[in-house]
Amino acid sequence: MFSRPTTEQVLRGIVDDLNATVLPALPDGPARVAVGMMTQLLTGCAQRAAHEIAWMHEEIEAIEGAVGHVDGAHGESLHLDDVVQRYHAASHALAAAVDAAYASHDAARIEQLRRLLEDRNAHEMQIVGALDLVGRG
Repeated sequence: MFSRPTTEQVLRGIVDDLNATVLPALPDGPARVAVGMMTQLLTGCAQRAAHEIAWMHEEIEAIEGAVGHVDGAHGESLHLDDVVQRYHAASHALAAAVDAAYASHDAARIEQLRRLLEDRNAHEMQIVGALDLVGRG
């Protein structure tokens, strides 16, 4: 038993309860599909809760490594809203760098930024890519 469970643990506990208690009691049909979709979304939220702030920090650092200092991307606060604000600033800097690379036809720079975007997308796919079509197969 956890005296101070993390958000990830709370969400995974809800998923376990839905799968062990609620789902077996439901007949086939829309309610089972709805519970299946809920468990997938909660599992994605648990994954995100466990890593989201770290992922944003890593991506901010990677963006700054590629584009230089990003105004508003530095700060000490680990509160989610503050990190999201810094992440947003870094995202705008990355978009501007991509636009500039294409405008200057700089193939090496385009490739560098493309790889950065692929790495960034990998975090999102850890959550979104795990979704199945519940009740559709």
